[in-house]
Amino acid sequence: MCMGFLFTSKKKEKIIAIFDIGSGNVGGAMVRIPTDGNGLPVIIKSVRNEIRFNEKFDFNSFMNDMTVALNLTANSLFYKNVGSPEEIFCVLASPWYLSETRVVKIYQDKRFTFTKSLAGELIEKEISSLTQTYKDKYSSTGDVPEVIEQHTMAVILDGSTDENPLGKKCKVLEMDMVISLTSKLCLNKIRETLLKTFHNTNVKFSSFTVASYLAVRDKYIKPDSYLLIDISGEITDIGVVVDGVIRSILSFPFGKKTFFKYMCTKLDIELRDAREIFNLYNKGNLSSPFSDKIIPLFKSIENSWGEAFSQCIDTLPNNLILPDTIFLTADNDIKSWFTNILRNKEHAQSALYLHKYNVVTLDGPEFLNMCDVNDGLCDPFLMIEAISIMRKTNK
Repeated sequence: MCMGFLFTSKKKEKIIAIFDIGSGNVGGAMVRIPTDGNGLPVIIKSVRNEIRFNEKFDFNSFMNDMTVALNLTANSLFYKNVGSPEEIFCVLASPWYLSETRVVKIYQDKRFTFTKSLAGELIEKEISSLTQTYKDKYSSTGDVPEVIEQHTMAVILDGSTDENPLGKKCKVLEMDMVISLTSKLCLNKIRETLLKTFHNTNVKFSSFTVASYLAVRDKYIKPDSYLLIDISGEITDIGVVVDGVIRSILSFPFGKKTFFKYMCTKLDIELRDAREIFNLYNKGNLSSPFSDKIIPLFKSIENSWGEAFSQCIDTLPNNLILPDTIFLTADNDIKSWFTNILRNKEHAQSALYLHKYNVVTLDGPEFLNMCDVNDGLCDPFLMIEAISIMRKTNK
């Protein structure tokens, strides 16, 4: 007689939902994740919806427009009939979160043991300190910050990085970590929106900067120092990685929407016309008289972004040696244009004080040996997020 019903076996995979929440659009995917660490995450279905374009920026309206796009994305996934997710992971880009890098150092005359308890105490102390700083800073807004993510990038014992430091003794300890926070009001709005479609499902949050850092680190063994640049709708985010550790996270308010807003204002046209003109320009199909008028405009926008980029880089410590490799994520319609700007000696090379550097665009297909895609659409943002989530859940 079979008594199999008396025994339980651990599921080898689970279905999760990932939502990529940026400042230009909201992407979503149903993803099959192996729970035993074997195999690849598989994107079963994916969708993406634009956040409504507004010429004048108002944060409350912007947040409402984001939740509308999020709701559309959630409903689109639901009606694809691929099952209900066991968990929901929301990966936030600027301006929906902020991150800070922290370095904890301990010196003692006598050797001490690095334990899980000690690590927990040090992490909790940093989280508490950072949270209080932002509570004080934003107390007048009536909102409070909430930590959504803490990632320890490196543990260094007596000057040497140790991949397995638990139980080992040292006199000098250094922990490099990144902590991400966001507004509790923002988190609640996102949760409320998603739970209208996916009832009683746990919702977790993390940042795109850490997601891209984990995916790039796993994909590219070399180099171990680079810039992670994400150009989204309203914001450009920059992560500075040196010797495998994020040393600084910067941002400035200039993205794809800034580009098109400038075009609309200067040419007195609608967004759809600006996009069409830019598409024709990229394909080299603009007529000569019109291209003579447009090229100086594009050059002006290029200079504005380049200047903002340089000013942002100039805030870094003078003793920080900047990497010579850039990994770029951006929407497909604007990616080549920003890639050319970054390769322009006038901007990136002068800002980074380098004679030669390499720009690598993250397009999606390069991650197919780390993330499978069933619906044929290699969305680099969702692939990067699926890779990082699997890495963290199977840690």
